Amino acid sequence: MKESRVIRLLDSTVSRWLLFITLAITLVSIIGLKNMGLSSNYKIFFDDTDRDLQTLEQMETTYSTTDNIFIMVRSKNSDVYNVKTLNLVFALTEQLWTVDHVSRVDSLANFMFSQADGDDILIEEFIYDASQITTEYAQSIKLAASQEKDLVGNLVTANGMFTAINVTATLPGLDHKTETLALTSGVEALLANMQRDYPEHEFATTGLVTMNSAFFKAAKSDFTVLIPIMIVFVLVAAGVILGSIGASLCILVVLLSSLLAALGLAGWLNINLSAPSISAPIIMFTVIVASSIHIISYVKRQLLEGSSQYNAILLSYQHNAKPIIVSHLTTIVGFLAMNSSDSPPFRDLGNIVAFGVIFSLLLSFTLLPAMLFKVKLSTSKSNMLNLFSNMDRFTHVLLKMKKPILYILVPFCFLISFLGFLNERNDDLIKYFNESVEFRKQSETVDKQFSGLYNIGYSLETTSKDGIFSIKYLKFIEQFDSWLIDQPEVIVTTSPLHRMKQLNRLMNGDDASYYRLADNATMATQHFLLYEMSLPFGRDINDMVSFDKSAMKLTARLHNSSSVAMIDFEIKVKKWLDKNKPDYITYSYSSPSLIFSHIGQSNIISLLKGAFIAFIVISIALSIVFRSVYIGLLTLIPNLLPVGMAFGFWYCIEGQISMGLAGVSAMAIGIIVDDTVHFLYQYINGLKRGLSPQQSIQFTFERTMGAIVISSILLMIGFLLLATSSFEKNAQMGLLTSVTIMLALLFDLIVLPVLAMKFIRTTPISSLQKNSRSTSYEIS
Repeated sequence: MKESRVIRLLDSTVSRWLLFITLAITLVSIIGLKNMGLSSNYKIFFDDTDRDLQTLEQMETTYSTTDNIFIMVRSKNSDVYNVKTLNLVFALTEQLWTVDHVSRVDSLANFMFSQADGDDILIEEFIYDASQITTEYAQSIKLAASQEKDLVGNLVTANGMFTAINVTATLPGLDHKTETLALTSGVEALLANMQRDYPEHEFATTGLVTMNSAFFKAAKSDFTVLIPIMIVFVLVAAGVILGSIGASLCILVVLLSSLLAALGLAGWLNINLSAPSISAPIIMFTVIVASSIHIISYVKRQLLEGSSQYNAILLSYQHNAKPIIVSHLTTIVGFLAMNSSDSPPFRDLGNIVAFGVIFSLLLSFTLLPAMLFKVKLSTSKSNMLNLFSNMDRFTHVLLKMKKPILYILVPFCFLISFLGFLNERNDDLIKYFNESVEFRKQSETVDKQFSGLYNIGYSLETTSKDGIFSIKYLKFIEQFDSWLIDQPEVIVTTSPLHRMKQLNRLMNGDDASYYRLADNATMATQHFLLYEMSLPFGRDINDMVSFDKSAMKLTARLHNSSSVAMIDFEIKVKKWLDKNKPDYITYSYSSPSLIFSHIGQSNIISLLKGAFIAFIVISIALSIVFRSVYIGLLTLIPNLLPVGMAFGFWYCIEGQISMGLAGVSAMAIGIIVDDTVHFLYQYINGLKRGLSPQQSIQFTFERTMGAIVISSILLMIGFLLLATSSFEKNAQMGLLTSVTIMLALLFDLIVLPVLAMKFIRTTPISSLQKNSRSTSYEIS
């Protein structure tokens, strides 16, 4: 009896050493879980060397931090200028100062109101004591607030129906997750108390800190909810499909070992999980279970045909070894292609899944056979595995429909695929979360009245200290501000400009005609110094003026915008600045929403480039495996067309590709090529036996297609489970990948057999033939 290398490897003392070494590597990797954590900072989406992030951080160094929680308040019964609402705003403003890491609170209650009193200027908060709040005083605040350009649009709406409190935070950065959660939970607790004490009011929150918290909560929810569901699903599905609890437990051990080792290895490499990469375990579960199904389903088939369990296991590995190795390697290539991403979490996702598939490959040839030799497998018949036991009728239909499939169906599929190129590259920061997430719902509510997350800050720098008080400089800022206000994307602008004009008016007897910039730089400087000296602790203007007064920041607050709209606005403003600014003024600009727009666009392109490279590498690999460039090129049709059609389908229902979806092409090609390899390997094996193409198709369906269909269904269900994620990027990725796998399965059932019968009628000279002499364990 001549045995293949795989058989000798499985049935020897070498296998025990390999098992020991593999388990040792796995256990050492698992220990790395102690270093694993969940990230909560939006900046993880960017490399430290990212120029956009560096610009933002430079602006944060020049001006005070922009990390904030923006709280909108509405009275259900009237406008906000009533005793009850003003008491609420005052009380909430006072209490927010006590929350961990809060460095500033701005509201209608503590707004610094300036007024002239004879030769004196009074600058004080609207409300400094709750006893002030009467119906008459509330109306005086209403009159005064309506004239304050720094208030209207920023902290109160023009109609007075909504007001807001902006909480600025300074996080130490020692433990960003803990600090963020401490801040958000503190604010949430205060709002819960306010909701109880003031039931006639409504609250909504948004801001960078709440967005960071939402990223963490989405990742934690997926990790703690979807993964346990996936484990139960794998156990139940494997048990039903294979008709054996022992077999399903073997699969589960391989799955959990691969998963924990991959996450542990990521921990050793200081890779933290985040909202995008938290989907890695789900993807690993779905990908790894597919290969185990191929092995165990063949064992079950041999048991039903009378083989001993020992021989059935050896036969299964001889039958499946090469296609499983190739399919693992192509899957690894597909996910490693995500390293082309410009965004670290998507690289982490690809690498963690690749780690898991590597461990799956090692454990599938060491731990899995060892367990199968020890576990008593049921010999009961599983109807699921006999779906394709008699394919005479189906192959007859394929032969009859061969021409329509080749000349009508395939061109039609190409046509649908071309629709995929019409998808617009676009993203929306708020829509990173689905509509069930409170952050998204409340952010969209806030945006209807104020500008929440979407803004761009423009730092306009001079070459000298106190340069912002130059009248020429201030005139330009005024011109720029007026132009911005006229743009349809802009809700409101914020800068010291209004305050400087107001101070000039107050210094001139509160004469309305003096509501303009001072006539000279000395006067402007004195006015501004007077204002600065009157500000209480925590109310400075470092968020708008640099320390040495050489630069000023003007912020345009925008409606919720897509990445395309944000970038269009950025380009429009840049053109205006380049055309109109004086030569001595330089500028820079940034904001979290803007840099997300940039990374969204660049990441789509980089991931698509990575997918193209994966296509090339996998095609070359298949050409080498089958020792035929012809077959390698032929495999592009069943591998590429399903991906193209899936994106064509997406164009019909959505029309836009976000940065998460761009990674589907690389991932999907690595997954769906598995079934192509299994199919063609067995089809060519049939031809080597002397079977005709038609007989070889029937042989392939009977021996392999059942496992292909079952594994594809498991993959689809797994990715559909991912589609329930609250993180919209993961959900869309799960949906589109499941559609791709479904289309690939249909191709494998209908198109691939016809292509094989038409274009592969003889066996290629390949390394596969070397094993044709070892027929002791083959079923004829």
